Amino acid sequence: MKLDMPFILNPDKLIDVAFRKASKEASSLSIKKVSKLVRIRKKEEKKIKSVSSTIKKHLNKVISRTPKVDELPPFYRELINVVVGIDRFKKSLGAIKWAVSKIRYLERYYSYKVRTSREEKEVYRYRREFYGRVSSILRQIEDEILFLKEARRKISKFPDIKDLPTIVIAGAPNVGKSTLLRALTGAKPKIESYPFTTKRILLGYFEHNHRKYQVVDTPGLLDRAIEKRNPVERQAILALRYLAQIIIFLFDITEICGYPIDYQLRIFNEVSSLFNVEVLPIVNKADITEKKKIEEFRIKFGRNFLTCSALQREGIEDIKREILKKMGEL
Repeated sequence: MKLDMPFILNPDKLIDVAFRKASKEASSLSIKKVSKLVRIRKKEEKKIKSVSSTIKKHLNKVISRTPKVDELPPFYRELINVVVGIDRFKKSLGAIKWAVSKIRYLERYYSYKVRTSREEKEVYRYRREFYGRVSSILRQIEDEILFLKEARRKISKFPDIKDLPTIVIAGAPNVGKSTLLRALTGAKPKIESYPFTTKRILLGYFEHNHRKYQVVDTPGLLDRAIEKRNPVERQAILALRYLAQIIIFLFDITEICGYPIDYQLRIFNEVSSLFNVEVLPIVNKADITEKKKIEEFRIKFGRNFLTCSALQREGIEDIKREILKKMGEL
């Protein structure tokens, strides 16, 4: 599913749009055979109702089209909490609802005042008061609107997770996870030779016997307690927890990645113990790794693993076969 939020105007822009529209609508209002006072009342009341309608419509669209956090699948709910913050997200939406309610009340109050005014200057004064109070309300929630605008930008980058068999690639930073994603699926993530190039979850797909498989590339994991991990790392944890049916754990035993083998093994052991899914260990960069070093790692690791060169596309078909075998497709 793909999460989306509507475009949100800044308070000053929304005020400007509403006031301009109100002036235009009032100017085009045709009122005949009534006294000057009645005509002024009708035009000023039209402005009040138009401003109220424009602002309420925009804010209500923000409320209605923003994902209901409590109704989202656990992965997306937790992702919003990690990247945006659920409590602040709900608080900001609550501020929008408060503003709509206040403006609705002010519209009724000042419309009545304008309709029952006995002097022209009183009509104009009430309409100006309404404009001032509405502007004040929007500026009171400016921080919340700006927060939601930033939340919208972040949420728009969330992955479009599909209901498919899912393989999640994990490992320390810079071990070649994004390169493996590209080799397995043909996806084109940004790849650089420094840690944390992947700052969010990336997706790719491959097919076998007309069935589609989803591969998830996660940000690199560091060897530290979950509660001490930053938002980038915690996205990886969420993918492992909620999406993975198989985890590919990628090692770089050349240590070019900048993380010693023992460090990578600690991360592997943590992943294997925390998540109740099959973990497939793979040694990457086999094209530049001495055979002796691979054998030494085999003894140290104490279990079977595959080798590959994601960059050179070597061993990729073996990985796919192993994935399909573990998923019962072969």
